[in-house]
Amino acid sequence: MSSALGFSPAASGRAAYAGTMNLSVGRSGDRSRPVRTESAGVLRLMKPLHLDDSGQVAYFVVNPGGAYFSEACRMDVEVLPGASLLLSSQGATRIYRTPRGPAVQEAAFTVGEGARLEYVPDQLIAYRDADYRQVTTITMAAGAQVFVEEIVTPGWDPDGTPFTYTGMLLRLEVRHADGGLVCADNVRIVPGDIGAAIDGIGYLEGSSHMGNVLILGQHVDEAYVDAVRELVDASGLARAGVTSGARHGIPWVMVRALASSTDVLSALVLSVNEHDRSVTTGQRRLNLRRY
Repeated sequence: MSSALGFSPAASGRAAYAGTMNLSVGRSGDRSRPVRTESAGVLRLMKPLHLDDSGQVAYFVVNPGGAYFSEACRMDVEVLPGASLLLSSQGATRIYRTPRGPAVQEAAFTVGEGARLEYVPDQLIAYRDADYRQVTTITMAAGAQVFVEEIVTPGWDPDGTPFTYTGMLLRLEVRHADGGLVCADNVRIVPGDIGAAIDGIGYLEGSSHMGNVLILGQHVDEAYVDAVRELVDASGLARAGVTSGARHGIPWVMVRALASSTDVLSALVLSVNEHDRSVTTGQRRLNLRRY
């Protein structure tokens, strides 16, 4: 299987995956609780936590030592009506050399009416000769809320050469529960084809790291988007932008930023998340490093 950004057929059937995870969360009284948790192979779920008094349940995914080689993993996550889930990872996802074809992660989220999903994994790091494909689909009710983020960084290389990974394809697609496409984001970074020019004009513009935040829900109105723009301006990042829209009755706003460090992008992500929580649940600023 050659490495051309993973356009080979995806794994089919549960047995084809190196790791699988099924998580369903529902509302019981004033708290969200697990309804079903299953994991197999190299993916594991830590015990559920309630990090504050909001009733939101939090899970942390343990991936295979933080590493994918030429493996395929799949997550299926369901947030039932009225429930709230915070899903994160135990550490960065590291993609090492993939000599037998691309490493693949497939993730499918379903978020019910009145439910809330926060998906805030640690950064994705691609090392030399890594080829990676990630396909994330979110299906949500019109009255649901979703916050997802991603930070991508190049891994360390022994001779100090930047961007030695082969390629990365990140596909995010959001659909209304009735099947209509709300929005989609497609990121394709191919240092294996472009070489050192990948950080030049028209590509990463002198930066090495990329961060994305997507928020969806009825609370995303004009004032909300303006507030997000102010947070992006306050970050001081020269290469950052905000895009918003609405389809099938679901408003959304997306932030994309380029930088030269994970810390700068993480600070922006947390600031946007803090604003989102202040508008929706009233929860305090997210601080996952305490757990």
